[in-house]
Amino acid sequence: MRNPVIALLLLALFTVGEVPVCASQQPSQAAAPASVESVTAPFIGDWAGVLEYRDFQSDARVQLPTWLSVRPASDSNSVALTYTYDDGPTKTVIEKSTVSIDSALKRYTVTSDRDHSTDSYQVEGLENLAAKHRGVLVLSGSGTENDKKVDVRITITVGRNLYKFVKETRLPSQDFLFRDGYTFTRRDPPATSPPH
Repeated sequence: MRNPVIALLLLALFTVGEVPVCASQQPSQAAAPASVESVTAPFIGDWAGVLEYRDFQSDARVQLPTWLSVRPASDSNSVALTYTYDDGPTKTVIEKSTVSIDSALKRYTVTSDRDHSTDSYQVEGLENLAAKHRGVLVLSGSGTENDKKVDVRITITVGRNLYKFVKETRLPSQDFLFRDGYTFTRRDPPATSPPH
């Protein structure tokens, strides 16, 4: 049976409300929107690391070994993510989702394969990530946590071999608090150049 803490955490990860887009918002006139391939390329591959989350009842931080596979999806505007969680001595939990990015609207959308829910965030930092193949994305939206509406902020940092994801939430008029996060390194070490 699925660990209820994992189920609750995964629900929290994917329970995010739609972010309204004003009709007056227009893509920047200064530069063309980044291509989806240039934004998603730094994430493609196999990753290993740790999921850390704040337990709803004890407020303690819990860590689980986690593996992540990121592949281009059949839809050229998306990537498929497969998370594998070590959930005990002989049990693993697998969760899949698809991420689509609309760089013109600065929209980052997650669709869960588990329940087919789709959640959307406003995203900043796409152009820099596309240009340098490393950088920081900041996602913002709203969601529900313990049956209460919360603001959601997610910070994704990607480097050549490091990928960090930090989700923070806050109740109205309060500060953002850590909810959960991942720290991954690429599963295989980078190729090294032979000595000269």
